[in-house]
Formats: sequence, structure tokens, C-alpha cells
Amino acid sequence: MKKVVKLVVVLILSALVTSGVFAKGDGEKSAGGGQSIVWLSQGSGDEPTVWEQLTKPILEKYYQETGVRVIGEFYTFADLFQVIEVKIASGSKDYDAISVDVPMVAGYVNRGYLEPVDRYFTATEKNQFISSALAAGSWDGAFYAPPMNTSSQLLWYNKGLLSQAGVTVRPSDVKNRLTYEEIEEYARQALTRLDPNRTNGIAGIMFQQVSRTYQMCAVANSLGEKSIGDDGFAVEGIINSPGWVRAMTWYQNLYQNGLALRGYTADEISNLFNSGKVLFMIGGTWTPGQIGNTDFDFAPVPAFKGYENRVGSPTGSWHFGINKASTKKDLAGAFIKWFSLGEGNTMWLKANTDVPSTKSVINAIQNDPNASPIMKIAAFEADNTAVPRALTPGYPEYSTIMDAVFEDIRNGSNVKNTLDNAVREINAALAKYK
Repeated sequence: MKKVVKLVVVLILSALVTSGVFAKGDGEKSAGGGQSIVWLSQGSGDEPTVWEQLTKPILEKYYQETGVRVIGEFYTFADLFQVIEVKIASGSKDYDAISVDVPMVAGYVNRGYLEPVDRYFTATEKNQFISSALAAGSWDGAFYAPPMNTSSQLLWYNKGLLSQAGVTVRPSDVKNRLTYEEIEEYARQALTRLDPNRTNGIAGIMFQQVSRTYQMCAVANSLGEKSIGDDGFAVEGIINSPGWVRAMTWYQNLYQNGLALRGYTADEISNLFNSGKVLFMIGGTWTPGQIGNTDFDFAPVPAFKGYENRVGSPTGSWHFGINKASTKKDLAGAFIKWFSLGEGNTMWLKANTDVPSTKSVINAIQNDPNASPIMKIAAFEADNTAVPRALTPGYPEYSTIMDAVFEDIRNGSNVKNTLDNAVREINAALAKYK
């Protein structure tokens, strides 16, 4: 079996090298001979919006201030995960800092990839991060992954279509949210007038990342339900609880009652909204950049009636980690602290316009009368309603199973049976991590 595993690793590594994944020089050191570290990151390319270009001035600034050259090695999103599983898993010392997709933190810790960073961050400094980001970057009582930024979701709606149907959405804010029940009624009224025979392909309510764990667990979270036990393993009585059954039954009924449309993937929902075929869509802060000429408006994510104080919103983004095999941990620790809490983070947020993960910036946005109203809502959600994805070392297995659950439920499978089956599958998948 060991020979087979080694052969698989060699073949994967060979394929990555052949495809150019390692073409930028593993472990390249500063040409000037000074101190340097290598940052393994996603975001390769020459486009001005990709990380490789966005971070150039940030890394140059860090070099000017510290004399430490940070050599960024950038890969596509998919390739980064492969590189980590080949290079970091092998104990390579070529990398020091690593970009970590936050739901992978527990798994990387479990596999020995990451070094704790508690000694680089005081308790006061850790408290500068919003609670959801701090929790998502921690595992088993230790802090491993400070955040670069986070993400939030809003409710987006086609104001033009609703106006055409004679439907006016009441004003709302984070203290007086629309409820799911209200938007159902708005959608029902509008569809009755715009598409009475359901032949025009207009959807009432859609989720931008339909059938994806990132977004769909928040439906149950908004009824006060957890996505997994506090130990990172328990799912019995959690994802098949009465609250989860209620949440998923509500979700399934959207499709059975014709308010949501089957057959569309998460990659297609944004375009469907942009083409004027969706009345209400729950989606990310990046949505306005994709909408085009659609006459849209926005509001905070809805609440279930009677659960207005239990709203759970999707969250999470990229964090930093230190390669456990690195021989330059202190240099890497200083860099990620500067990039997560210092000037580097300020530069990054300005360049990337993402949702911040520090309380000070969150508060600054909320108290700035000139700040984007979209970002004001996003900042509030990040600090108050955000629920991290399931914190478990087996997140890839968990998310794969749950993605299938959400897809099966929207396509009409028995809700309770589907959730019970998921419990058995997740228990079996997570057993190897205990």
C-alpha cells in the first residue's frame, strides 16, 4: 500500500510539473541574498484583479519597511489545493506562509500542515478579529490561521420586475429585516401577474450558491441550528434535528410551489438574475459587479418569522497559515501579522474591496456616513450574524455529502430520510479523523 501511495504522489507531482504548476521556481530565494520567505497562494495571472497583481505593491511595501522579501508563488484556485496536498504534505521546507481557504484549517492542522500562531498574536490582538473569523481560524483550542478578509451575503431583488407587477417591497434594515415569509408572498404576488402560467421562466426566490454548503447551511442556522457539533464530529441530532427538517422542508417547498426553479447550477444563478429572470436572490457582495443594467435593490438577508434574532448568514474567505515544516516561522509570523492586522491589511482591503475581518474596520464602515450602504450591511452581518462553515477536519467530505443533500432535497427527496442518510455518511467519512 505504501508503494501505491508513493506512486500516486509521484504521478500527481509529475502531472503538476508538466502542466506548469511548479514552473515559477519552488523555494526561490531573494536574488539580493537578504532575508526572504515564500508565500504559497492562489490568484495567478496577469489580469489586474487577480492576487498576483493586486499584492505586488503590498509585498513591495513590506520589503521597504522590513527588508524581508516575500516571494509570492501563485496558482489557480484548484491547483493551489493540489500543491498543498503534494508539497506541504511531503514536509517541504520551500514554503513559509500559506494561503488557506478557511474551512480547510482544521483538516490541515489534523494532517500536520500548519503551525500554531498564538505566540505571534496576543490575546488583545486576536480579539481584534471578528468572532466568526477567529473561530474559523482556530482548532482544538489553538489559533492557526489569521484572516485576510471575510465575506457576507445580502438579499438582492429586481426592483423593475416587482414594480411592473405592482409589488412594493417594504423598507428594511438590519434591525427590521424582511422575513422569508414576506418575500415568499411578494414573489407569489409578482409571479401571479408576470408569469401566471409559469411559462416565462421567472423564478421568485433563488440562492446564488444553490446546493453549496457555504450558503445553504445558513438556512438552518437561521432557525438557530448548528452545522456540526462543537467537537467537529457530531452530526446525529444536529443536521437531522427538527429544526433542520423544518428548514429543509421550507427550502424544498420553494421548488414544489414553483417559487424557485430546478435545473440551474450555482454557476448559472447570477446570470439568471442578471437576465431579469429572478425576483429575489440571496448572494454575495460581489453581485453588483455582475448585474449590468438590471434595476435592482438590496436588503439584509431575511429572517424566519419569530427568529429575527437568530439570523445566520454565510461567511468565510481566505486566511493565512504557517507551514509547519518552515525554517523561517518567525519571519512568516511577522508577515502574516502585518498582512492581517497591519498596514498590509489596509492596502489589501483597498485593492480587493472585500469585507473586512477586523472589528476596527467593521466599526469604521458602520460609522462612516459616506460608506457604501451595501458594505454597511455586509459589515454588520460579518460582525453579528455570520456563522462559519462546519469546523471539522473532514470538511471536504462533509461539504461533498451536504452539497448532495441540498441538491437531492431541492429535487424532491424525502427530507428526513435524506438528512438521516447524511448523518450515516458523514459519521463514516469522519471516523478516520478521530
